[in-house]
Amino acid sequence: MEITYLVPLFIAAWFVQMGVHEGGHAYASHKFGDDTAYLLGKKSFNPLNHIEWGNINSILMSIVLPVATACYGLVPIGMAWVPVNPRKFRKMERDMALVSFAGPLANLIIVAICLAVHFGLSFLPQTDMANGGEWGIGGIVWIFDELTYAVCLTSALYGFFNLIPVPPLDGSKVLRYFLPEAGKDIMDRIAPYGFMLLCALFWVGDAGVIINIPLYITMTLWALLGG
Repeated sequence: MEITYLVPLFIAAWFVQMGVHEGGHAYASHKFGDDTAYLLGKKSFNPLNHIEWGNINSILMSIVLPVATACYGLVPIGMAWVPVNPRKFRKMERDMALVSFAGPLANLIIVAICLAVHFGLSFLPQTDMANGGEWGIGGIVWIFDELTYAVCLTSALYGFFNLIPVPPLDGSKVLRYFLPEAGKDIMDRIAPYGFMLLCALFWVGDAGVIINIPLYITMTLWALLGG
């Protein structure tokens, strides 16, 4: 079994974390009074419900790009979104910040669950199928642990990345709530150019190195809890 077994695992991990992240937004939004996502069937942790099948941009960003980057050997890169109408919130700015935080929080909860599952699986016999082991109970436990690892890494990456306070990422909406009016005005002015700013920071500049932080922390905890 070659190292390429990781590709389908990381593709699966992308869809797991995407469903959890967007579902976190949708559940929180409904909790605070906005039924937009609920009426569209997006109050769900099912990733398929967060793909807009009639929208080519959604298909490209939610399916094609993450699958392509996983096949290239990277942690899947992609994007999905939940429609939110902040005018329906009881306290618009506060609730918008909470709804924005709910997605990354859901990711971090999944990371904690994955680490706990990995710790539990470390007490069971495992057969390393990547090095020619034969299928059996040990092989099933091993492949499930590898899937858990992929979900853990992917969720950690997106939970951390989305908290970066640059529009349109969730962290920008959380930060905006705590800023004075002048700061909020600045955030609103740069919001239309946020995607270009992200590209400049992460693809042209060196800001991309910061995504190594959650990956390093997660891999260190993973090794400590069972290797």
